[in-house]
Amino acid sequence: MKRFFTLAVLCSGSLLFWNCNPDDDTPKVTERDRQEVYNEDINKIETFLKSNSIEINADGVKFTTTEPNDANAIWNQTTYQLQSVNVSNLPYYTNDQGVQKLTDNVSYKLYYIVVNEGGGNYMNIYDNAFTAYTGYKLDQTIFDTYPFGFWSAYPSFSTYTETITGYRQILQKVKTATGIIENPDGTYTYENPGRVIVFIPSGLGYFSSAPANGTIGQYEPLIFDITLIANKEVDHDNDGILDKYEDLNENGDLWDDDTDGDGKANFIDIDDDGDGYTTRQEITFTVEENGEMVQKIYPFNEIPSCEGGSVKKHLDKNCH
Repeated sequence: MKRFFTLAVLCSGSLLFWNCNPDDDTPKVTERDRQEVYNEDINKIETFLKSNSIEINADGVKFTTTEPNDANAIWNQTTYQLQSVNVSNLPYYTNDQGVQKLTDNVSYKLYYIVVNEGGGNYMNIYDNAFTAYTGYKLDQTIFDTYPFGFWSAYPSFSTYTETITGYRQILQKVKTATGIIENPDGTYTYENPGRVIVFIPSGLGYFSSAPANGTIGQYEPLIFDITLIANKEVDHDNDGILDKYEDLNENGDLWDDDTDGDGKANFIDIDDDGDGYTTRQEITFTVEENGEMVQKIYPFNEIPSCEGGSVKKHLDKNCH
């Protein structure tokens, strides 16, 4: 059901409330208060964790109802450590109008279980990610599954899907696979991939924009069993500098790095210092190879600074 998930993500996971609805006569929804919804969601999630056990195997997950606070309940069991992390919603999302700001001041708690850490590398939140998943509702039913893997992006400036933010953010808790093997029958085997089960409040999911087929309701918390297979480092604006190097203040948030103050973060700005010369132009140099002049891009650590300065030339509008 990959098609459903992609549609849900494009219309709901990116928080494009009603923008994907083709019927212009449909009444606009008035969203509920996000903090109020979260308070309800976290209570539902914690109640589920305290009244259900979990059985995990290579093929999936099975939930079984228990007595409240039973020793085998997810909340109390010790076989799979239940952890939590407090996160904020991602501040921007993309739709057909481009990058849109999201106002959400709620501090969300994500409960999660790391089934397998993985043997590859941790990914940055802005990397493209190749994942497989199964999605569950709190009534223990599966609403969607895609075991073959798909690429997702944040922000979604490509053909890749932009997933719900709870899904995207929990990927940083596990590592990618150490290798991918193609089998004779055309299938693939993933060696030691990361696997995490996450319990997502609706504010980090589909919130008020439920998929049209009714599989998921408005303001419904969800569970995802996710396998992280691979990642790709990204240069979103194709300026020759990977996103990870455009986090100038090194706080993990690319959106607050805007050298020229033009309202575009550096990682989506082709002219970081606003001097009229593109960043790619400023980090390109020409060398002679085998009798021909060849243009190359400086490795990030070798990008020169202006004479007498300490700022790399693509970040200094007085240096060309």
